[in-house]
Amino acid sequence: MVTGIKQVKAIIEETPALMEILRLIQACHLPQGALAAGSIRNTVWQVLSHQPVELISDVDVVFFDPQRPVEADLQIYTALRRQAPQYQWQVKNEVYMAHYNFANAPEFTSVSDAIGHFVEVPTCIGAYLDEQQQVQLIAPHGVADLLALRCRPISFYQQDEQHLAIFRERMATKQWQQRWPKLQLTEKVMKPKTTRLQTQRGAFVVSVG
Repeated sequence: MVTGIKQVKAIIEETPALMEILRLIQACHLPQGALAAGSIRNTVWQVLSHQPVELISDVDVVFFDPQRPVEADLQIYTALRRQAPQYQWQVKNEVYMAHYNFANAPEFTSVSDAIGHFVEVPTCIGAYLDEQQQVQLIAPHGVADLLALRCRPISFYQQDEQHLAIFRERMATKQWQQRWPKLQLTEKVMKPKTTRLQTQRGAFVVSVG
């Protein structure tokens, strides 16, 4: 039986651009360095929708390094841009990103924690290459929503109208349903069956489905 995690890994492995990006990130030797968010999410939705696979969003590189100043993001961006200018690179040290939307939000403790706080559940996805050059996923909320073409806010953005407004504004701006008509938008809380795994990037929860 092919699990959801294996399905997402296979989609990444069969997408040459994503594999090239993962190798470039690995070569940067960034602490907890990973590819995250839209480039993975969109690729999975394109494959599931039988659409041509193309990178239509920024390539989000995330890492977690308390010893590195925020200004170093630009240096990493410049190096990646020089090596592969065909990609729309974004580089973020997640140490400094916890207060992006709310000043009183708790500090992130790792890349996995940061990815788990992206606004929508299917956007909370990351990938990196391990020492054996195998694709590993970071999926704090599992992959069930991602594979079901279901988009809802994480629980943090469901707590009140102020938080939900950020999700609603993003949905109005992104207009994802125009590109993926089968995408289901919902604000409902769902609790998929999960199992807990331990990786070198720290513990995180992934869906078994």
